[in-house]
Amino acid sequence: MNRRVTLLLIAAVTAILPAVAVADVMITGNVLVNGTQNAPVFVIQPGPNYPSAFAIGAIAWNPNAGVSQTEGSVAPMATFDLEGIANQTTALANVLDLNVTINAGVTGTLYVNFTGDFPAGALVWITSTQTTVNDVMSQVGGQSINSATFTYTGPFQGGTTTYYISFYLPASLSYAGSSGTITGTFFAS
Repeated sequence: MNRRVTLLLIAAVTAILPAVAVADVMITGNVLVNGTQNAPVFVIQPGPNYPSAFAIGAIAWNPNAGVSQTEGSVAPMATFDLEGIANQTTALANVLDLNVTINAGVTGTLYVNFTGDFPAGALVWITSTQTTVNDVMSQVGGQSINSATFTYTGPFQGGTTTYYISFYLPASLSYAGSSGTITGTFFAS
């Protein structure tokens, strides 16, 4: 009988041992996760008339300027300097491009805002076609560079759409130290 009990115990332990061993085994490994950086919805860069405006000292564009970024804020893409002239008005047509990249069929609204402390009468335009200096000088449709909001609502056609930024700077002695900010926000709906 002892032999039967011993064999029974060995059989029981043999049956239970793999279950205990499996319960104590941990399998580890690495899971690879690939990510992609979404392209920015909009990028501002020098436009077709920038070289001539830069040559006369009316605008200077500084891409990726070393401006400090606080946590939770968006780093500026660039800074630019607008130079008005004391006794003359300045029309800067198509000096900057706003390139908007949104996938085809995406519905939403893009807001582009200008804020600043430029002299009264300084205006900005964002247009889907190039403007002329005469259009800018007529001042029709321009918004104050100190409080402008441009709104674009889609479904968007997809790819990159280029808009043109133009400025009207009235004669003033107050341009030194003036500054402004361009911000953009896209809300998908």
